[in-house]
Amino acid sequence: MKNITLGILIVFLLPFSAAQAAESRKQLGLRLDALTQRIMMLEDRMLTGDPAAIQLQQRLDTFERQMRNQVGENERLRFENKRQRQDINTLRLELELLNKDVKSARDDAKAAKSLLGGYITGGVIDMPVEQVQELDADEIDPASANSKFTAARKLLESGFFDQAYNSLQAFVVEFPKDDLSGEALYWLGEIQMVRGDAAKAADHYLQSLKSFRKGSRAPDAMVKLAASFAVMGDIKEACRTLKLFPSEYPAASAAVKTKADIEKRRAGCSP
Repeated sequence: MKNITLGILIVFLLPFSAAQAAESRKQLGLRLDALTQRIMMLEDRMLTGDPAAIQLQQRLDTFERQMRNQVGENERLRFENKRQRQDINTLRLELELLNKDVKSARDDAKAAKSLLGGYITGGVIDMPVEQVQELDADEIDPASANSKFTAARKLLESGFFDQAYNSLQAFVVEFPKDDLSGEALYWLGEIQMVRGDAAKAADHYLQSLKSFRKGSRAPDAMVKLAASFAVMGDIKEACRTLKLFPSEYPAASAAVKTKADIEKRRAGCSP
């Protein structure tokens, strides 16, 4: 009954204009009294089963249902918009990382071309093997783990994947406890991912994590381990690894955390 009373009051009060609002208090009081009498008559008609009053109540009930449905629809749309904005932000971060990778690859190719004076594609070396061996000899100091690792990294950055793989593998064998071996294992995994062998890549990432859990490349290795699981079709293990990542490496860089979020999205992991 309160609903019909409120609805009728709204219907009768809406036509008042600004000029009518200026009526004297006495006139306004008389009109309100008359309106009250009419509302009371309608309420009486409602109680006695008057068809017109019942129809009006039904219309008010329908209007209320429509309003509730509209509110629910608005909430759903608001949630969808928020989710879409989050997806857009994730895609934007992924695009930024991709642009950085592209720029880095172009810079590496430019440096390699300048250094070697040749054109390199797919890891094929367009220069005599003797010159490559001479390059290795110039860069490597047999007494220094740092110099050997630097030489291996330069081969990798120059696109010599086979030579870099062999050099990194030899480094891990020669310096199994050196912190740089953790990073070397990570890059061995990266080379295998480029080659399309996710299983071997996973072995290298896992070995890096087991032997150098606190290494500088450990957070990257954990994210890429999950990525390799996903490539092999083991989504459950990929998501389990990514779920453990925040607690395992809470101080990881923003870039690595973003990569972890991207891998979650690619694998379809639940929040």
